[in-house]
Amino acid sequence: MPDLSNLPHRLMLLVCTLFPVMSLAGEITLKNGDVIHGELDSMNESQVIWKSDIFGLIKIPKNQVTDFSSSSKMPFVTSHDESATNCSLTMEGTVTGHCDEGTKPSLPFMTLLATEPPKAFAGDVRFGFNRKDGNTDTEKLDFIVRAQWLQEKFRHETELLAESEKTDGVVVDEHYETNYQLNYDFTEQWFSYGRLGYTKNRFSAIDEQYQLGAGAGRRINLANQMKLNLQLGAALLVSHYDESDSEKDLAGRWKMRMDWPIPGTDMTLFHENEFLWAVDDFSNNQTESSTGIKIPLLGSLFSELRYDLDYVNQPGEGQQRKDEEWVISLGYQW
Repeated sequence: MPDLSNLPHRLMLLVCTLFPVMSLAGEITLKNGDVIHGELDSMNESQVIWKSDIFGLIKIPKNQVTDFSSSSKMPFVTSHDESATNCSLTMEGTVTGHCDEGTKPSLPFMTLLATEPPKAFAGDVRFGFNRKDGNTDTEKLDFIVRAQWLQEKFRHETELLAESEKTDGVVVDEHYETNYQLNYDFTEQWFSYGRLGYTKNRFSAIDEQYQLGAGAGRRINLANQMKLNLQLGAALLVSHYDESDSEKDLAGRWKMRMDWPIPGTDMTLFHENEFLWAVDDFSNNQTESSTGIKIPLLGSLFSELRYDLDYVNQPGEGQQRKDEEWVISLGYQW
């Protein structure tokens, strides 16, 4: 009968022997010669996020990395106009990826992204409310919902906005807007779109407007982690200035969205604007813009401070060209 008296000691010796091999499966080498053991967690435009055995998650600038090896698989890898899934990445001068789709040799390290795949359904909701009592009683409500869902190369985007303000029980501002945009992604950067929009604002220069448009767009990720979404196209606008006056215009459309994470913080600066101009009269134009900062709070909650501007160059009779406001809101993203 075998001697089992030393079995616990043998098991402990086996665990101690195997543990360093398991914990030191991957390593990354820096330009200064330092070697950090661990595994690759993800990679963005400017950094390698490395899961160290000792230090946990650390962010290393790409220009400080000479090579690495890792056994972890990246769920989603993109490089220029191609993408792959479930890739094991190694770097010896250039990056090589062994993916479910096959081997991806000589991947460009400085522009390579290795992350979780985009969420099939994502969005956020923002809510702001302000009440003032005293010489005047004022209530102001600000509510925005945005959502996006993916179907292979199609991206659906929808937006709902509602704003209302009362002073002494009388409505002095009322704005409703809804938009739907269908995008088709030719590559990771280029896409086409078609959109429908409706705006109602009886206290603004344009009381009511319908929009039907199409065009092309490009997404750009810069080295400083700034992300740009640029769109250019045409739109048919049906505008109502009052109950009896309306007009139709074929217009050009330009839209830009910028998101820039502030270095060293979790906050994000953003700017978005949409510019429309009549094809037969460039002086007949309008623009909407929103500029602000997004501040994470707890989990999926965030706060937002922004400045909104609506401008119409040729308003209806008795209306001003510009509407502007500052908004503080609380949001939730998923």
